[in-house]
Amino acid sequence: MKNNYKAKLQLIFLVILFAGPFLLSWYLVFYSDFKQNEKGIEHGKLVIPVIELGKIKGVSINTKQETTLEGKWILTGFVDNACDKHCEDLLYKIRQLRLAVGKDINRVDRLIVADNVNFEKYTKDFAGQNITASPEESSRLRELFNQNDAFNKEDIFLIDQYGFLMMQYTFNTEPKLIIKDLERLLRNSK
Repeated sequence: MKNNYKAKLQLIFLVILFAGPFLLSWYLVFYSDFKQNEKGIEHGKLVIPVIELGKIKGVSINTKQETTLEGKWILTGFVDNACDKHCEDLLYKIRQLRLAVGKDINRVDRLIVADNVNFEKYTKDFAGQNITASPEESSRLRELFNQNDAFNKEDIFLIDQYGFLMMQYTFNTEPKLIIKDLERLLRNSK
């Protein structure tokens, strides 16, 4: 009788030992605030809820050729009226971020959402830079980006290869941190 009781206790102990962690994690995830406001490993701000941008039409500033930007990660910024100091810094920063991904450079594109801004003097230094194809496209994108409660036109945004607004970085975010995020995303996507 004693051995039977001891065997039952051992069995209960083994069940608790193996099932306990699963039950505890299930409880913590679904019925508690455990790590609810914990920051992830990303350096930007995840855009929640997801905003679908659809197909984006852009024009290269040097070739004036219209293209649909899809199937690539897109570093995006906003420019109003004229290309001032902030605009030049933005052009430089997103170009350098794209160059920094090295062998994956063909998987990343750049876009400036702008209306009636003259980029002629930047065609040599920023070849391949895309701007929105039309005022209608700029207006459509601005409206969609404004659905993001944290939208700030000074920030840099990252659009995924399927056309969803994904990340937002303040303009003064350290470039190496944005590059880390971008490299991680490129490594873990097809």
